[in-house]
This record gives sequence, C-alpha cells and structure tokens, in this order.
Amino acid sequence: MKSFARQNVRRAGVTMALAAAVLSATGCGYIHQQPTTIHYAASDGVQANVADAKFRNVMVIAKDKNSPGRLLGTVVNSSDQDLTLTIDTGDAKADVKVPANGEVRFEQKETLLKPVGKAPGELLENTKISSGAQSTTANIPVLDGTLDEYKQYLPNLAETSSSPSAS
Repeated sequence: MKSFARQNVRRAGVTMALAAAVLSATGCGYIHQQPTTIHYAASDGVQANVADAKFRNVMVIAKDKNSPGRLLGTVVNSSDQDLTLTIDTGDAKADVKVPANGEVRFEQKETLLKPVGKAPGELLENTKISSGAQSTTANIPVLDGTLDEYKQYLPNLAETSSSPSAS
C-alpha cells in the first residue's frame, strides 16, 4: 500500500514539475506585452491624431534652423467634412486643408514652416496640432538632405543647385 501511495505522489510530483517547466518555457507571454503588438511609427516620422485627422510619418526637412522647413508625411481625414488643421511649432505656423474623407500628402503639396526653428537632428518639441477647439502635441523630427530619399524635398533646392556659374 505504501508503494502505491508513493507512486501516486511521485507521479503527481513529476506531473507538476513538467507542467511548471512547460509553463515557464512558454508562459512568458503571460507576464509581459509581446513586442509585435506594440504600435509605433516605423519610419523617421511620427504619428498624431486630432479630431478626425490622423497624421502619419510626419517630419520636417530643412537645411538649417534659420531656413524654411518642409513638412513630409500624410494627413488622413476620416470625417465627412473638410478640416482645416493648424501646425504651430512656436516659431512658425502652417495651415493645412484636408478634404472630407480624403488625405493630403505633403510630398505632393509643399507646406513650409518659415523658419523651421530647429536644426536637423533636433525635434520640434510640443508642436501643437489643432483642428478647431481640439488639439494635441507631437515632437516632430527635423531632418536634412543627408539621406538621398529626403534630398529632393529640401526647400529652395532648385534655387541653390541651379545658381549660375561664372564662365
């Protein structure tokens, strides 16, 4: 009788140890958030939402802090009314009109902040983005033309690259 009881206790112990090993090996998802479920801006720009407008991959391209900065990214309006949005960095403001159920791609519609107020590599911290009475803030990065994909968006590029040369 003692051996039968010992066998049951031993089996229960082995079963518990095996269950603990399996849970500790695969149960890490129970104690922390999986990185694949975290939403973030996967590019150089940032995201922000205000009213029915969604800013995606927004950044500014500028030569230096005293030059104009060009907004890049997309604003999507998910409402059935046109929206007028204001982007206020503290040093400069820009108004953007987004059609109802439409979008504005800053790569296709030049929108400038004059002057940008921050050097490339810095953030336009606490930039206020508003639509009527609703507003939010975002830390928008300032980049320059070092990366080839942004070089064409530098404001006044045509003026600086096509200056007449002396013969």
